Amino acid sequence: MSVNRLHAHKSQGKRMLMHGVFGSNVFAEIKKRGVKEVFVLEGRPSLESGRRLCSELLKRKIKPVLISDNMAGFLFARNMVQDVWMSYQIVDEKGAVCRIGSMVLAVLAAHHQVPVNVFKTTEPTKFMGKPKDLFYFNGERVAPAGIKAYVPLVEWVPQKYIKECHA
Repeated sequence: MSVNRLHAHKSQGKRMLMHGVFGSNVFAEIKKRGVKEVFVLEGRPSLESGRRLCSELLKRKIKPVLISDNMAGFLFARNMVQDVWMSYQIVDEKGAVCRIGSMVLAVLAAHHQVPVNVFKTTEPTKFMGKPKDLFYFNGERVAPAGIKAYVPLVEWVPQKYIKECHA
């Protein structure tokens, strides 16, 4: 994408960034708000949340824009995100357990004064993955032999970063 296209991209109306696995009620709300395009994180290591989110958005004629998990800061720095929606597994008055990568989004959103809304997931994930989840991509080993991997799949997001929690 050219620099000119990047700047044109940011002026195309309200943009949302989504991360996680959501129920159909969430997509109905997006449609009701008139959102036409949504940034979707790929959801490493399994890529399942990105795949599912994109499919659900396409079914509803909402254009998903898939991004690598580590590209969110780029979008925030260019004011291309006006709303963040993340799924959670567990919530209480102190915060929420969300998919890995959610805390980075929450901190970026706070810094850029973008609201974060969390929604109950329809499909909880396990808490830890396996090293092979990071060592391989599309069946090909991408990490050198002889190293370890730390693979948390969920993380805690404190309430101070969450504007609203939806059941």
